[in-house]
Amino acid sequence: MRILLSALVASAFFGVCAQAQQIQLAVGDVDVKGLDFDTQLTPNFQASGPDSKNVPSPRNWLEVEVEFKVKGRDDIVVPELLFRYYIGFTDKNGQGRTLTGDVKHINIVAGEEYFSAVYVSPSTLGDITGDFRKFQSSNVKAVGVEIYYNGVIIGGKSTLSGNSTKFWENTGTSPGVLPKAATPFALLWIDRYADSEPTR
Repeated sequence: MRILLSALVASAFFGVCAQAQQIQLAVGDVDVKGLDFDTQLTPNFQASGPDSKNVPSPRNWLEVEVEFKVKGRDDIVVPELLFRYYIGFTDKNGQGRTLTGDVKHINIVAGEEYFSAVYVSPSTLGDITGDFRKFQSSNVKAVGVEIYYNGVIIGGKSTLSGNSTKFWENTGTSPGVLPKAATPFALLWIDRYADSEPTR
């Protein structure tokens, strides 16, 4: 009896693994519906206990947001998708500069609308533009995202077109794009965004 039970458990386990391995995504199976960016002020949370403090000059973060959907039957759950973001600026020296960063979304249900978001900190924005007081979204020259499944690009979008679509290949990249979970925005609008792998 014990051997039979073990065999059934093993069969169920390998059946689940086989189902997970059967999920195949090709180029175009992730539909990116929107790619937007804007500034967001640092959130001002209220807490019970400590005295509230005035923040005379809340700082500006850059927020980039992608709306997307995985095509397929609604019983398909994609275990993970990696979003690689690129944000292009003209820096204080007049040179092109592109920041990059990844966010890994998990348990994506096919057919459902999702959002993904990343941020650039006020300090990084000030370092690029030379103005640490206020950042304008007009300082952003281009934004792009590539979406990977099992290490293969299956989708993406860019605010530029033609030969400039992958603008980051011309400027090179440096780190500086942060996943939402690594920013003060982590606790906001939770149900709007796809789940992501915890940051380390």
